[in-house]
Amino acid sequence: MSEGLSISPESVEAWLHELLPGSRIYVLDQVHSDGIVFAEEVVPGDIPSADGIISRDTDAVLCIRTADCVPVLLWADDMPLIGAVHAGWRGLAKGIVKKGIKLMQSLGASAIHVGIGPCIGICCYEVSKDVADVFGPQEVVHNGSAMYLDLAGAALSQCLEAGVREHMVYKINLCTSCHPGQFFSYRRDGDAAGRNLSLIGGKSWSLPGLQVG
Repeated sequence: MSEGLSISPESVEAWLHELLPGSRIYVLDQVHSDGIVFAEEVVPGDIPSADGIISRDTDAVLCIRTADCVPVLLWADDMPLIGAVHAGWRGLAKGIVKKGIKLMQSLGASAIHVGIGPCIGICCYEVSKDVADVFGPQEVVHNGSAMYLDLAGAALSQCLEAGVREHMVYKINLCTSCHPGQFFSYRRDGDAAGRNLSLIGGKSWSLPGLQVG
């Protein structure tokens, strides 16, 4: 955690360059869409408006910022290919996780692993009927008149629909809202919430548990 550091994509990118000097770092201007870009097509220094990114260069560092949405990291066994997806309910409704996997498959990857990171759990994510109606009954729990959405479950369903075998999906079952000492949560903290950073590629493994806020 870095107290006082802006959560803007520009500030996060600059901070990661300090932590991982010399790395090619890609941060997105996340807009809750199903837009996915290829890192090799991003102009150096640009921060594209998108919610997913794929790279053929496993030395590149791909970054996703979340504060309740689902961070999804993708990597292939059979070729150098990685990806990162920011999946809120709007992106999931548009099939962004499935789209990211299909794009990797279209490039030739067949053995794809998926990491589904901490996000707000079905225990805490109460939604309106309009939002609940976008998803299947297996992803919505009713408690009286209240409805709760399983974001991580929706992401898992899209992985399986795209042909990823369940044993190649690694799901961290931690609710961001329930764990204030570990994760930022917009639902819990509102505009005061920082962002949880999920990274894949390069030496990002050396920066576990990154948060910014």
